[in-house]
Amino acid sequence: MAGNQSKQLKEFLKAQVNSEENWAVNMKILRAAGLFFGSIFLMRNFGDLMAI
Repeated sequence: MAGNQSKQLKEFLKAQVNSEENWAVNMKILRAAGLFFGSIFLMRNFGDLMAI
């Protein structure tokens, strides 16, 4: 059972990476998540510099 699930997971990940349509959508999601978490990181560390 666990071997079948890991095989399905590997096939799913390969399909996400190898498909041009899925890759484009995944890159948009990754960029958005990176921008979101990067902005949180910057505001938590350097937000006091924005105070007037």
